[in-house]
Amino acid sequence: MRCQLSTLLNFYYKVKIKLNKYVLLLVLLLSSCVTSDSIVIATDTSKSNFSKINSIDNNILSINSAIKADPNDPELYILLGNQYFKNQDFGNAINNFTIAIDHDPSSYQAYNSRGQSNFLLGNYDKALLDYNVSLNIEPRFSAAYLNKASYFIMLEEYKLALTNLNSSINFNNTNFLAYELRGKIYQRYNLHYDAIQDFDLAISLKANNTSSLYYRAISYNELSRLHNALDDLNQVLYIDPNLNNAIFMRAEVHRKLGNIEDAIIDYQDILKKEKNNTKAKKELIKIKRIKKP
Repeated sequence: MRCQLSTLLNFYYKVKIKLNKYVLLLVLLLSSCVTSDSIVIATDTSKSNFSKINSIDNNILSINSAIKADPNDPELYILLGNQYFKNQDFGNAINNFTIAIDHDPSSYQAYNSRGQSNFLLGNYDKALLDYNVSLNIEPRFSAAYLNKASYFIMLEEYKLALTNLNSSINFNNTNFLAYELRGKIYQRYNLHYDAIQDFDLAISLKANNTSSLYYRAISYNELSRLHNALDDLNQVLYIDPNLNNAIFMRAEVHRKLGNIEDAIIDYQDILKKEKNNTKAKKELIKIKRIKKP
């Protein structure tokens, strides 16, 4: 049965229970008022995404009502900031995380979330500063290490990124993204066995994870474990048939295995969708020459 966020918040204040942020979030998640879905893309006009936008807007209204009843509760500003973040309104997200910090300077969650918002607005130095403050307050906060790793990956400072990913995993070994990012860094250093191990863990934590499957296929291909690579690429393309990078790699694997007809089919499939794909045209010409007796 679908609930209303306002109902929960009214109950929260009537009975005067002071929950911490995570307990309140858990209540909302279990009640289907807040989802853990990805940020809504503004250009996506599907009915499901309109529903998500409407849900976020309703949540914002309800939390604002609760703030009027108790304007000094930092947890409510964090909740409100999170809703703006989901709505890609990073400016308002930052404003609310800042208010939360003003009310509670020890809120490492608010610093980390404000850092994420700044990062997505391109305010990279401010983002790093917030991540560092968050970790100064709570040195075991896995999410802040993960966000710092993303910052260093953007700067192509992979050794620093790796250090932060190791810390993130050390304090929380259930986040698939940390393993995936670390696996991709291992690939850069040609540590493919280590990379595969991390992609295995990422996939075990998030089933049908096309990104980890794709990158694991890269390592399998580099190690000439071609049948393993082909299995992963088939899974990726079963989930999303339009990933051209995966089709290109599968064609390459087919060629290495001697499956020339299958490779040709893959290149032709790309050209059906993109008639002027120069790379596919060149590879198709090459492989047809191989096919000739």
